[in-house]
Amino acid sequence: MSEILVCDWGTSSFRLMRLSAEGEIVGQIASQAGIKSLQNKEIEAYLLDQCHQLDESGALPVILCGMVGSGIGWYEVPYVDCPVSIASLAGAIQSMPSGAVNAYCVPGVKKLTGAEADVMRGEETQAIGWLSGASEAEWAQSLLCLPGTHSKWMSVVDGAIRDFSTAFTGELYSLLKEHSVLVQGEQEDSAAAFDTGLEDSRSGTALIHQLFNSRSRAVLGVLDSAHSASYLSGLLLGCEVRAMAEKLSAGAEGKSLVHLICGDHLAKPYCRALAFYGMDCRHYSGDTYSARGLLAIARASGLV
Repeated sequence: MSEILVCDWGTSSFRLMRLSAEGEIVGQIASQAGIKSLQNKEIEAYLLDQCHQLDESGALPVILCGMVGSGIGWYEVPYVDCPVSIASLAGAIQSMPSGAVNAYCVPGVKKLTGAEADVMRGEETQAIGWLSGASEAEWAQSLLCLPGTHSKWMSVVDGAIRDFSTAFTGELYSLLKEHSVLVQGEQEDSAAAFDTGLEDSRSGTALIHQLFNSRSRAVLGVLDSAHSASYLSGLLLGCEVRAMAEKLSAGAEGKSLVHLICGDHLAKPYCRALAFYGMDCRHYSGDTYSARGLLAIARASGLV
């Protein structure tokens, strides 16, 4: 295998890595130049410039994933239907229309069944990267959670992503914290307020009727107003995890171990929420799984 460039290019971030013949990261560039920060006509030029910094010859292929292949990205790569595996993603990889860089993009994944409509771009590649190092038992059956702006929960069976769902928790928290009356003034982290939010999340009351607690508790003096964001975080995360716990208990699979793929800053609150609902978790740093997944898909597609 020769060296290769791999790129995880999302809505708000860009990460380009050069991998050695053994699959080790030997160089990388990370920036906040996400797709939303660039005009379509600027995307190719930006990628070319970054690639030349890691590969002066310009000869190495670059394999991309994420929102770069979406309708708001460089060029739209069609979704493939869930379930998906390394083989099906590799079979649908698409050459990007560029005369300047030898680029290919991994497709996103879609699910449309009755009332459920869901999509993802990039997280499927992280999951494939995690599977490349999974044990035989994990490969056979696992539950993955990839927290983020739009958190993804995935069911893995026999090495394939059989089902997935998206939780809007991250973006909803940000919107409510910054643009609603629920959080007022300077905030400070409070584990106690977070735990109170978790406790309230299992009351059974619909979330739409619980959200205002973040404000009314502060107004009535039962919550320090500086802890409103922590309470809101606990409430939202608790509702997300409770829904998954209930789904699992209602199904036949009975899985309770969650493989949590994310940075440390998100792992702590998610582990706390999972433990609150009686679910075990194992945390994996999410920094390298995109690179591993892109490499596995590139190998399966015969690009390297």
